[in-house]
Amino acid sequence: MERMRHRNPDEKASPRTAPPPTAAAAAGPIQVIWGAMTEHLELAGMSVGDVFRMLQAPLNIAPTVAALVNGDPVDGEHRLRPGDELEFTRPAGEKGGAA
Repeated sequence: MERMRHRNPDEKASPRTAPPPTAAAAAGPIQVIWGAMTEHLELAGMSVGDVFRMLQAPLNIAPTVAALVNGDPVDGEHRLRPGDELEFTRPAGEKGGAA
């Protein structure tokens, strides 16, 4: 933990600068839905395929899913925009665990 240092009253305070935003943080929030899970993540600008590969293991997303953006089917090359809703769904008739 950082120790606080006492500043000399004659010493000018240096302005704190925030670190530059990362590309993802500057991009914008996306709502990601998989089953009962919903997450709001800074993913705008990424492709649906990249998001799938990044979240497949952490969210336990089945390997055979369809991707919907704002309710419309998309492929893995589709680029996400701030405010989009990305939903991964199982094909009709598929149940249970991942194959």
